[in-house]
Amino acid sequence: MFNEERRFEQPLRWAMVGGGRGSQIGYSHRNAALRDGLFQLVAGAFDLNAERCREFGINLGLDADRCYANYKEMFEKEAQRPDGIQAVSIATPNSTHYEICKAALEANLHVVCEKPITFTTEEAEELKKLSAERNRVIGVMYGYSGFPMVQQAREMVKRGDLGEIRVVNMQFAHGFHNEEYEKNDPGLKWRVSQKSQVQPTCWAISVPMLSTCVK
Repeated sequence: MFNEERRFEQPLRWAMVGGGRGSQIGYSHRNAALRDGLFQLVAGAFDLNAERCREFGINLGLDADRCYANYKEMFEKEAQRPDGIQAVSIATPNSTHYEICKAALEANLHVVCEKPITFTTEEAEELKKLSAERNRVIGVMYGYSGFPMVQQAREMVKRGDLGEIRVVNMQFAHGFHNEEYEKNDPGLKWRVSQKSQVQPTCWAISVPMLSTCVK
Protein backbone atom coordinates (compact mmCIF):
# COMPACT_ATOMS: atom_id res chain seq x y z
CA MET A 1 0.00 0.00 0.00
CA PHE A 2 2.88 2.35 0.84
CA ASN A 3 6.27 1.51 -0.61
CA GLU A 4 9.33 2.65 1.33
CA GLU A 5 10.44 5.16 -1.30
CA ARG A 6 6.98 6.76 -1.42
CA ARG A 7 6.77 7.04 2.34
CA PHE A 8 9.82 9.23 2.74
CA GLU A 9 9.56 11.44 -0.35
CA GLN A 10 7.07 13.71 1.40
CA PRO A 11 4.62 13.45 4.30
CA LEU A 12 1.02 12.46 3.69
CA ARG A 13 -1.38 15.37 3.48
CA TRP A 14 -3.45 14.81 6.58
CA ALA A 15 -6.62 16.15 8.21
CA MET A 16 -8.44 15.68 11.49
CA VAL A 17 -12.10 15.25 12.32
CA GLY A 18 -12.55 16.32 15.93
CA GLY A 19 -9.58 16.85 18.19
CA GLY A 20 -10.13 20.60 18.57
CA ARG A 21 -9.45 22.95 21.46
CA GLY A 22 -9.62 21.16 24.80
CA SER A 23 -9.30 17.71 23.25
CA GLN A 24 -6.64 15.64 24.97
CA ILE A 25 -6.48 12.96 22.28
CA GLY A 26 -6.36 15.46 19.42
CA TYR A 27 -3.09 16.82 20.79
CA SER A 28 -1.72 13.26 20.98
CA HIS A 29 -2.36 12.72 17.26
CA ARG A 30 -0.68 15.98 16.30
CA ASN A 31 2.26 15.40 18.62
CA ALA A 32 2.84 11.91 17.19
CA ALA A 33 2.71 13.26 13.64
CA LEU A 34 5.38 15.83 14.48
CA ARG A 35 7.60 13.15 15.99
CA ASP A 36 7.81 10.86 12.95
CA GLY A 37 7.35 13.40 10.15
CA LEU A 38 5.17 11.10 8.03
CA PHE A 39 2.04 13.29 8.20
CA GLN A 40 1.51 16.99 7.57
CA LEU A 41 -1.66 18.55 8.95
CA VAL A 42 -3.23 20.65 6.17
CA ALA A 43 -6.97 20.67 6.96
CA GLY A 44 -9.48 19.93 9.68
CA ALA A 45 -13.07 19.80 10.87
CA PHE A 46 -12.03 20.20 14.49
CA ASP A 47 -15.24 21.40 16.11
CA LEU A 48 -19.02 21.30 15.62
CA ASN A 49 -18.92 25.08 15.85
CA ALA A 50 -17.55 26.44 12.56
CA GLU A 51 -16.10 29.60 14.09
CA ARG A 52 -14.27 27.72 16.83
CA CYS A 53 -12.99 25.27 14.23
CA ARG A 54 -11.64 28.08 12.06
CA GLU A 55 -10.01 29.87 14.98
CA PHE A 56 -8.39 26.69 16.24
CA GLY A 57 -7.13 25.67 12.80
CA ILE A 58 -5.63 29.10 12.17
CA ASN A 59 -3.85 28.87 15.53
CA LEU A 60 -2.33 25.60 14.30
CA GLY A 61 -1.08 27.38 11.18
CA LEU A 62 -3.70 26.15 8.71
CA ASP A 63 -5.31 28.22 5.98
CA ALA A 64 -8.73 29.48 7.05
CA ASP A 65 -10.38 28.04 3.93
CA ARG A 66 -9.22 24.56 4.92
CA CYS A 67 -10.92 24.68 8.33
CA TYR A 68 -14.32 23.17 7.64
CA ALA A 69 -17.70 23.31 9.34
CA ASN A 70 -18.10 19.52 9.18
CA TYR A 71 -16.36 16.41 7.88
CA LYS A 72 -18.70 15.92 4.91
CA GLU A 73 -17.86 19.37 3.58
CA MET A 74 -14.16 18.72 4.15
CA PHE A 75 -14.13 15.41 2.29
CA GLU A 76 -16.05 16.90 -0.63
CA LYS A 77 -14.00 20.08 -1.03
CA GLU A 78 -10.62 18.48 -0.39
CA ALA A 79 -11.35 15.90 -3.10
CA GLN A 80 -11.59 18.79 -5.58
CA ARG A 81 -8.13 20.14 -4.76
CA PRO A 82 -4.96 18.93 -6.52
CA ASP A 83 -3.27 19.10 -3.10
CA GLY A 84 -6.21 17.60 -1.22
CA ILE A 85 -5.91 15.43 1.86
CA GLN A 86 -4.78 11.82 1.59
CA ALA A 87 -5.43 10.66 5.15
CA VAL A 88 -7.62 11.57 8.09
CA SER A 89 -7.61 11.01 11.85
CA ILE A 90 -10.95 10.62 13.59
CA ALA A 91 -11.00 11.89 17.18
CA THR A 92 -14.72 12.33 17.80
CA PRO A 93 -17.14 10.70 20.29
CA ASN A 94 -17.27 6.91 20.00
CA SER A 95 -20.78 6.70 18.56
CA THR A 96 -19.71 8.67 15.46
CA HIS A 97 -16.66 6.61 14.49
CA TYR A 98 -18.31 4.11 12.15
CA GLU A 99 -20.18 6.74 10.14
CA ILE A 100 -17.13 8.98 9.69
CA CYS A 101 -14.77 6.06 8.93
CA LYS A 102 -17.13 4.84 6.21
CA ALA A 103 -17.42 8.32 4.67
CA ALA A 104 -13.63 8.73 4.73
CA LEU A 105 -13.01 5.40 3.00
CA GLU A 106 -15.67 6.22 0.40
CA ALA A 107 -13.75 9.45 -0.19
CA ASN A 108 -10.63 7.33 -0.87
CA LEU A 109 -8.83 8.43 2.27
CA HIS A 110 -6.57 6.44 4.56
CA VAL A 111 -8.09 6.40 8.04
CA VAL A 112 -6.67 6.44 11.56
CA CYS A 113 -9.49 6.18 14.09
CA GLU A 114 -9.65 6.36 17.84
CA LYS A 115 -10.93 3.22 19.51
CA PRO A 116 -13.47 1.78 19.15
CA ILE A 117 -13.82 1.87 15.38
CA THR A 118 -17.31 0.36 15.63
CA PHE A 119 -19.71 -1.09 18.18
CA THR A 120 -20.57 -4.22 16.16
CA THR A 121 -18.64 -6.90 14.32
CA GLU A 122 -20.84 -6.40 11.26
CA GLU A 123 -19.88 -2.73 10.99
CA ALA A 124 -16.19 -3.57 11.45
CA GLU A 125 -16.35 -6.20 8.71
CA GLU A 126 -18.05 -3.70 6.42
CA LEU A 127 -15.26 -1.18 6.93
CA LYS A 128 -12.62 -3.88 6.43
CA LYS A 129 -14.21 -4.87 3.11
CA LEU A 130 -14.52 -1.25 2.00
CA SER A 131 -10.87 -0.50 2.82
CA ALA A 132 -9.77 -3.50 0.75
CA GLU A 133 -11.98 -2.48 -2.18
CA ARG A 134 -10.63 1.09 -2.09
CA ASN A 135 -7.05 -0.05 -1.38
CA ARG A 136 -6.91 2.19 1.67
CA VAL A 137 -5.52 1.65 5.16
CA ILE A 138 -7.84 1.79 8.15
CA GLY A 139 -6.23 1.59 11.56
CA VAL A 140 -7.22 1.99 15.20
CA MET A 141 -5.23 4.07 17.67
CA TYR A 142 -3.44 2.54 20.63
CA GLY A 143 -1.63 5.80 21.18
CA TYR A 144 0.01 5.12 24.51
CA SER A 145 2.33 2.58 22.92
CA GLY A 146 3.99 5.55 21.22
CA PHE A 147 4.42 7.71 24.33
CA PRO A 148 8.09 8.41 25.15
CA MET A 149 7.61 7.28 28.77
CA VAL A 150 6.19 3.92 27.65
CA GLN A 151 8.95 3.45 25.09
CA GLN A 152 11.56 4.23 27.73
CA ALA A 153 10.02 1.69 30.11
CA ARG A 154 10.07 -0.90 27.31
CA GLU A 155 13.77 -0.31 26.68
CA MET A 156 14.55 -0.51 30.40
CA VAL A 157 12.81 -3.88 30.63
CA LYS A 158 14.49 -5.08 27.44
CA ARG A 159 17.96 -4.18 28.75
CA GLY A 160 17.28 -5.86 32.07
CA ASP A 161 17.68 -2.62 34.02
CA LEU A 162 14.82 -3.58 36.33
CA GLY A 163 15.52 -7.26 36.78
CA GLU A 164 12.77 -9.86 36.44
CA ILE A 165 9.40 -8.13 36.01
CA ARG A 166 6.65 -9.71 38.07
CA VAL A 167 4.12 -6.94 38.66
CA VAL A 168 3.20 -3.84 36.65
CA ASN A 169 0.72 -1.39 38.18
CA MET A 170 -0.37 1.54 36.00
CA GLN A 171 -2.99 4.25 36.44
CA PHE A 172 -4.52 6.76 34.06
CA ALA A 173 -5.97 9.62 36.08
CA HIS A 174 -7.46 12.85 34.77
CA GLY A 175 -10.36 15.22 35.38
CA PHE A 176 -12.21 14.71 32.09
CA HIS A 177 -15.99 14.47 32.57
CA ASN A 178 -15.61 15.04 36.32
CA GLU A 179 -18.17 17.86 36.38
CA GLU A 180 -20.88 15.68 34.82
CA TYR A 181 -20.24 12.94 37.37
CA GLU A 182 -20.29 15.44 40.23
CA LYS A 183 -23.72 16.75 39.14
CA ASN A 184 -25.15 13.27 39.63
CA ASP A 185 -23.15 12.50 42.77
CA PRO A 186 -21.85 15.55 44.66
CA GLY A 187 -20.08 13.20 47.05
CA LEU A 188 -17.48 12.59 44.35
CA LYS A 189 -16.29 16.19 44.41
CA TRP A 190 -13.92 15.67 47.33
CA ARG A 191 -11.80 13.43 45.07
CA VAL A 192 -10.89 16.33 42.78
CA SER A 193 -8.13 18.74 43.83
CA GLN A 194 -9.28 22.35 44.02
CA LYS A 195 -5.97 23.46 42.54
CA SER A 196 -5.75 20.98 39.71
CA GLN A 197 -7.98 18.30 38.24
CA VAL A 198 -4.98 16.32 37.04
CA GLN A 199 -3.48 13.96 39.59
CA PRO A 200 -0.09 12.22 39.38
CA THR A 201 0.05 9.02 37.40
CA CYS A 202 1.97 6.31 39.21
CA TRP A 203 3.38 2.98 38.14
CA ALA A 204 5.28 0.40 40.11
CA ILE A 205 7.47 -2.49 38.98
CA SER A 206 8.64 -5.20 41.33
CA VAL A 207 11.88 -7.23 41.55
CA PRO A 208 13.68 -5.08 42.17
CA MET A 209 10.97 -2.76 43.48
CA LEU A 210 10.74 0.55 41.62
CA SER A 211 8.05 3.15 42.13
CA THR A 212 7.82 6.26 39.98
CA CYS A 213 5.31 9.11 39.98
CA VAL A 214 5.00 11.37 36.95
CA LYS A 215 3.26 14.71 37.40
